[in-house]
Amino acid sequence: MQEMLPGFLTAASLAASLLLIPTLLVQAGAPFMGIYTASVLMAIAGTLVFARLDLPVAAAPGAALTSWLVAVVMLAHGVSWQMVLFLGAVVSLVLTAALAFAVFSRRPGRLEGLVQLFPPCIADGLQGALGLMLLVQGLYQGHLLMSSPVAPVQLGNMADPVAYLSLVGIIAMLALMAVGARWAVFGGVLVSAVLAFIGGFWVLPDAPFFLPEGLDCTGLQLIFMNGWENIRVCDYADLSLVLVLFLVLSGWGGLRALASAIDDGQMKKSLLSMSGLSFVASLLGTMPLTAAPESAAGQAMGGRTGRMAYWTAAFLALALFLEPTLQSMASFPSIFAPAYAGAGLALLLRMKPVFAGSLADKVAAGLLFLILPLTQDIAAGLGAACVAYVSLAILAGEHVSRLLRALTVLFLLYFFYGFWSIL
Repeated sequence: MQEMLPGFLTAASLAASLLLIPTLLVQAGAPFMGIYTASVLMAIAGTLVFARLDLPVAAAPGAALTSWLVAVVMLAHGVSWQMVLFLGAVVSLVLTAALAFAVFSRRPGRLEGLVQLFPPCIADGLQGALGLMLLVQGLYQGHLLMSSPVAPVQLGNMADPVAYLSLVGIIAMLALMAVGARWAVFGGVLVSAVLAFIGGFWVLPDAPFFLPEGLDCTGLQLIFMNGWENIRVCDYADLSLVLVLFLVLSGWGGLRALASAIDDGQMKKSLLSMSGLSFVASLLGTMPLTAAPESAAGQAMGGRTGRMAYWTAAFLALALFLEPTLQSMASFPSIFAPAYAGAGLALLLRMKPVFAGSLADKVAAGLLFLILPLTQDIAAGLGAACVAYVSLAILAGEHVSRLLRALTVLFLLYFFYGFWSIL
């Protein structure tokens, strides 16, 4: 039972992301309820896989990937959401076949060579960078940081109820951490939620429950794709490359940061399972799955085994019927701010020293800590760190493996086709 509260907090933190996915895709014409139902179902399935592997990690569709696909591919270039689902299904199926070959091949080292080729400054720095990303996300959600016309960010306005209730919740969480309370993160969330409810800022809906629906509007909709004529044939390969790199590297990076003690067997099975479930997700009508950074919220409360993931899946099953209530909670984000901040602090406190060694090591780690909080994109942070490390290490005359050099070329293609080219 000691893993139940961490599981609940992880599921509650995931609620905001699971609501964000359909909110983004609605802009491209997708039905909200169908996307929400498919996203929650796939999050439950992926989380159960991690639980079976005894990992305290939850799964969910990638919010960063969804945001990029909606903004750049769907809205800017007129590609339909059904077409994106079709490409996601094809890429996931090919990736599943490739990973299955690597996992079940009799020749050892096919997959280990990939997951072990990153230098320690990147592999160990991922945990701290992901923690900083969650901390910044919590401060943004709580309106304690805001966009500024003269600087990247500025402090929030304490006249804003979201800001001061978020601050009160975070202070309560830190005070509980200082006295050694295991439930400190949950305590901060509870303080913010109670104060928001008493102040009338969080209002429960008249109909807090609903029956899951909408899969008939999203399931197998990739068959009815349109918009394929809006992109060139060569761009299909470009977009597929972006999806492959994102799925592999975000999956590996998230697991490496959230479950640093993961062994090779668990890593291989996790990546294979996530790619297979991503194919199913495309059939149901949602985005590919990855390890959810919000898992760190439960880990901050002591979640250390797969039991936490089982509880998370159980509470996510309840979320299928609580969409109106979750919408009301998400409308006042100070409730979730302490959870994100606490999860980020937990990862930062577990981080190994990474700013040591050569210039290449320090610059690569610095880019991780800069790009992840700004973009919330694990693949982009890994790519920038890898390109910087390889470039500086070669100039300094240090040894760099051929496989890492080849991966750097793929990262350059990822940046070019994903962010700088026409598509």
